[in-house]
Amino acid sequence: MKKILVAGGAGYIGTSLCRELVDRGYKVEVVDLLWFGNHLDSNIKVNNKNIIDLKPSDLECYECVIFLGGLSNDPMAKYDPAMNFVENAAVPSYLAFASKEAGVKRFIYASTCSVYGYTANRLLDEETESISPQYPYGISKLAAERSIMNLADDSFRPIALRKGTVGGWSPRMRFDLVVNAMTRSALTDGKITVNNPSIWRPLVDVRDVVSAYIRSVESNLDVSGVYNISEENYTIGRLAEEIKDTLAVEGHRVIIETKNVQDFRNYKVSNSKAKMELDFKPKYTPSDSVLSILKNINNVDLNDKMFYNIQVFKEKF
Repeated sequence: MKKILVAGGAGYIGTSLCRELVDRGYKVEVVDLLWFGNHLDSNIKVNNKNIIDLKPSDLECYECVIFLGGLSNDPMAKYDPAMNFVENAAVPSYLAFASKEAGVKRFIYASTCSVYGYTANRLLDEETESISPQYPYGISKLAAERSIMNLADDSFRPIALRKGTVGGWSPRMRFDLVVNAMTRSALTDGKITVNNPSIWRPLVDVRDVVSAYIRSVESNLDVSGVYNISEENYTIGRLAEEIKDTLAVEGHRVIIETKNVQDFRNYKVSNSKAKMELDFKPKYTPSDSVLSILKNINNVDLNDKMFYNIQVFKEKF
């Protein structure tokens, strides 16, 4: 049985990932400061401590370390840029270094397609060199990604997953991600607001993200590198229409309000490398993400601040 440490494992993705890893027979432990509570299954050991306090000696018992921590989006990074660069660049870089010192062979880093910044509607892949994020979140994530990949050698095999914008239901739910936010506003206000319908985003369901991490854990150690993880690229305008149509079938009448707000984040990516090397096969569309939310929101207060990372973060810091 492989023993896995998931750093930041009590979050939106980690809660679902840890459950799946345990179901597949792995022994899983989590290190997390629990900023957003603990929604993990009771059979998962949680160490409530700062990742930066881990020493190589603390990591010697693990065969795989997964980093899911840090500040999770642009609003959090913008609110506290200094903390962003510590938590999103320095901390994961240190954890990778400590893992290598401890003899951990597989390190998996939660990167993001936000590192691509703004592009003029080109399809980007992992070999694209001219990527230039302009905001603290993307800059810090790219810095960590590069420092971690520089540690790769025959005995230390890191994988970085550049995820598109994630959506769908998780036990540690968030409604500040585009598919989830549109679904929430449609249900509470009867309206989806589109700030810029022409902006492109790669999207991916949280269940497919979990699958990508599983593929990374179970891949041959010959595999190491950076991988785009997405289902498909959507304009925000098309996404809103698909969500509206999905909700209509479920009996919810929704209108779309379109604005023209400039956005300096615009990118679409290829997931061919992940399909070829990790055998990553996305199954779920944004419509499936919406349906998973509808299935689970009985007796859920959609306005509760716990579902919005920036609101919780501001209260703590």
